[in-house]
Amino acid sequence: MKPDHPYVGVDGIITNDKGEILLMHRTAGAYTGYWGLIAGAIEWGEEVKDALKREAMEEIGVELGNIKFVGKYYDRIGRHPTKTFICLPHTCDIISGTPKPVSECDEVKWFTKEEIRTMPLAYDHKQMLEDLGLI
Repeated sequence: MKPDHPYVGVDGIITNDKGEILLMHRTAGAYTGYWGLIAGAIEWGEEVKDALKREAMEEIGVELGNIKFVGKYYDRIGRHPTKTFICLPHTCDIISGTPKPVSECDEVKWFTKEEIRTMPLAYDHKQMLEDLGLI
């Protein structure tokens, strides 16, 4: 990645039938040690939904479906500590696989709304969840 231009990323908001939200405990990159959504940069020539599917498979070993853009762009200064990122969050479902740490995380866990309200999250993931009325 070149530091001379903004980046475009994707975030995956995965919920279960209980209304819990899936988060991963980050072990690499910005916000190491924080919980956050599945997230990553879109690669050159990659479609947005394909980027989200790739990130989910790379990070937690699941296949996503029912992917819906939620209509919010996140681009505030300070979202990422070293880059300017415009982010495209999506809601989605797991259609195959069981969430488990694969890369960039050491734990994957479902959290209730109440738990997330009291947690610091990576990037502006908490703001995304608040804006969607999920927490």
